[in-house]
Amino acid sequence: MNNTGADIAISMLGKLIDQELAAVRAASRDGNRPLYEFSSTRYHAYLTAKDEIRKALADAVEERDGSNPFLPQRDEWVTMDMHTCDLCGRACSSPVYSVLLAYVGQAKAVTEVCADCMWRLKFQPVKTIPLDAYRLFEQWLSTRSDAEEE
Repeated sequence: MNNTGADIAISMLGKLIDQELAAVRAASRDGNRPLYEFSSTRYHAYLTAKDEIRKALADAVEERDGSNPFLPQRDEWVTMDMHTCDLCGRACSSPVYSVLLAYVGQAKAVTEVCADCMWRLKFQPVKTIPLDAYRLFEQWLSTRSDAEEE
């Protein structure tokens, strides 16, 4: 979260909280009861607003993650290896995916794609097959092409 609207709001609320806390302390030190009460009320309102923004962000992430099929499910084994996503460049933990991006006559193979990029670009795997099955398919293709050449 770099410079998103929520980050800016949380940062500004943090500054306002610091200012109001300083005002509360000054009013308490000087014995100014009305200023103390106003500043204290604003201080607690800013703290509550900051907490609510954080809760909303956490709920949004949980909601998004709940519908993202590329993230590991609860019963899946996940390693904590760190990878760099080839598309967005962010560091991410497992799982990562290998993807072939193709458009018209252009293609690019990327070996480490994070779950967020898979979700963001709306990837939908057609089918995943075991490596042994793929090798058998390659052998079948090579024997078929050899038979056609003869």
